[in-house]
Amino acid sequence: MDRKLIEQYRLSLFGRMAMGVAHEVDNHLSVVIGFSEIIQISASNPQKVMDSAGKILSAGEKIAALIKQYSQHVRPHSPERECFGPGETISELLLFARYDLGRGGTVVELPSSYPTGLIQGDRRDFGLAILALLFNASDAMPDKGGSISIGVSRDADGWTISIADKGPGIPAGSEEKVFQEGFTTRPETFRTGMGLPVARGIVTEAGGTLRLENAPGGGCVATVRLPAEPRK
Repeated sequence: MDRKLIEQYRLSLFGRMAMGVAHEVDNHLSVVIGFSEIIQISASNPQKVMDSAGKILSAGEKIAALIKQYSQHVRPHSPERECFGPGETISELLLFARYDLGRGGTVVELPSSYPTGLIQGDRRDFGLAILALLFNASDAMPDKGGSISIGVSRDADGWTISIADKGPGIPAGSEEKVFQEGFTTRPETFRTGMGLPVARGIVTEAGGTLRLENAPGGGCVATVRLPAEPRK
């Protein structure tokens, strides 16, 4: 896939999540303001001042980390090979996405634990593919939301990441159409129909596979398979 299309989609998707990042920053700023006021009225109590200063420092560090992570993920770049843990990366992504997902009533269920080991590949591209699949799953449940389950497993051949939703599933005859650039069944103007094509393009470039299939009990499951050793 043309790298420009991937980067255009990245900017579009992270723009969609900007409100959620602002919401997280605002929560931490409330802590800063609140404990600053306590310091103002507690000058005669050194212990309370010290405790409040600690809370302010912690909130400031969280704001700095959030902005740094967001900036790293949104910045266009050439793919780089690196080693990263899937659990840490997925948790990082949900900091950006959970507000926007939550507005639609979506709840993300994470694995209770992650396999040991590291994925080799481009961490930011991996994150973009996972975000695309999460929002695709959420958009499949537009009326009242629902749960999205993330699964992560590892075997001798590589990694498997699954994202399952409770939507209506893929319409018959559209199993491959959903991966066509610009294909969408939603009428809203901000639906670009690029999430699934970009996700598959990233996974394919890494030497892996992405497939979507209807689950036996309803809903749809996206399954990403990444090799133990990335494509040279």
